[in-house]
Amino acid sequence: MSQGMSPYQPPQSEMQPDTVPSANVSAVPKVFGILHLVFGGLGLVFGVIGIAGTVFKEKLEAMQFAAYPKEVREGMREAMQPLYETQKWDVLSAAGSLVLAVLLIVAGLKLVKYRTQGRKISNIYSGLSILHKLFGIAIVLLVKAPVMREVGEALERMSGQTDVNMGAMMGPFAIISGIATAVVMMVYPILSFFMLGKKQVRDSLR
Repeated sequence: MSQGMSPYQPPQSEMQPDTVPSANVSAVPKVFGILHLVFGGLGLVFGVIGIAGTVFKEKLEAMQFAAYPKEVREGMREAMQPLYETQKWDVLSAAGSLVLAVLLIVAGLKLVKYRTQGRKISNIYSGLSILHKLFGIAIVLLVKAPVMREVGEALERMSGQTDVNMGAMMGPFAIISGIATAVVMMVYPILSFFMLGKKQVRDSLR
């Protein structure tokens, strides 16, 4: 027995609690687990809001045009009608966002516990999320942009302004804003996929 060591003192190996992380354990799973939980919670909120918006569509339309005179109100409602008809795509997108949010939350809960299954679920989320964003870009290009151009032209005729081509402006604006939003939102799932795929991260999971 070494000099100065108490016979009642447990061996050094037994003094290391299981909760003390090894120096080789990566912090990436826990960081992304927390981020997954935060973004998943936000996704649930915005997904529910998106679906609820279509449920109360008529009330929202009435509130939108309440400040206008009756004759103007009816004309604007008619001009905006093609845009309202595209809301079925918004419902589909919101439903997809809810699915992604649930995957994020489940993956986040498992990642903060360093479970391998968390990484697998996270990778499923990443793939589905990118497909969801590409679907959104397709809807913008094929559905929303032509409709926005049509609505802009209708509002232009209604206002009698010929010096501003609203139809030519609203179509490209819908394309640029839609694509830019989708591209920005693809950054996180791509980053998550590559960061969780590193060898040290994989070896830290159990």
